[in-house]
Amino acid sequence: MSHPADRAARDRVPDLPQWVDTRGMLLTGRARVSFLEPADYARDGFVVELASRALLSAVDRPPASLIAERAHGLSGDVNVLCLPDMVEPVAAALPGWRSQGVRLHALPGVMPWEADGDPDVTVFVSADAPALHHIPDALREELEDALAGHPAARFVPGALPPYTPADLSPTPVPVAAAWVEGRPVAFCYPVLQTERWWDVSVDTLEGFRGRGLAPRAARQMVRLMRTRGKSPVWGAVETNAASLSVARRLGFVEAGRLAVFTAA
Repeated sequence: MSHPADRAARDRVPDLPQWVDTRGMLLTGRARVSFLEPADYARDGFVVELASRALLSAVDRPPASLIAERAHGLSGDVNVLCLPDMVEPVAAALPGWRSQGVRLHALPGVMPWEADGDPDVTVFVSADAPALHHIPDALREELEDALAGHPAARFVPGALPPYTPADLSPTPVPVAAAWVEGRPVAFCYPVLQTERWWDVSVDTLEGFRGRGLAPRAARQMVRLMRTRGKSPVWGAVETNAASLSVARRLGFVEAGRLAVFTAA
């Protein structure tokens, strides 16, 4: 039986684009929910964390002491998420940490391109994944972790703690890839998922950017996830102009904003 704090958090975090990361953490079944006890679970602020992804979300103005305790208790390069109206309280709880704005985008509906296919794009899971030895170490490890069941891309990349088998997704994580000359060079996969939404991760190898390959991979993953009843949420820090430009070209429109804090 789940703890009352866990049930309260799921009830209070709605299935909306701006909450895809927080609700996605809760739905993994491996998130930790913390209130300052004794708590009124229906009203008090709380934090949600996923330790293996060094990710924490502050919800409904939790006490500064709780934010600081749980953020400093995580290993790796931590990302702390909050809605814009929580920036000042989180900044006060984490002095010296850097804050960046995040823009979240969603599709306004089913797009015309969803009925078409894209050339030289495939979707694979771990069992049929192609060789990835040509990919730089950091991205290759990220993709291999995702295929293993631990997709962990975040708004601000950094070191993560080791994960265990208990941290892995029970269902295969798909990766869409656009190919050039027999090699996959642009990738898209779902990170956190809710009942209605999935969090987009997309990347292209240096030297192949600006050629429309990332949109191909993203479109194919959108098509696949539509068959599962889920729509994409494309999030990026405000300084990531390239990512936000790709989202707009695909027809995404702004659906919300967040802030992400990282240690200086």
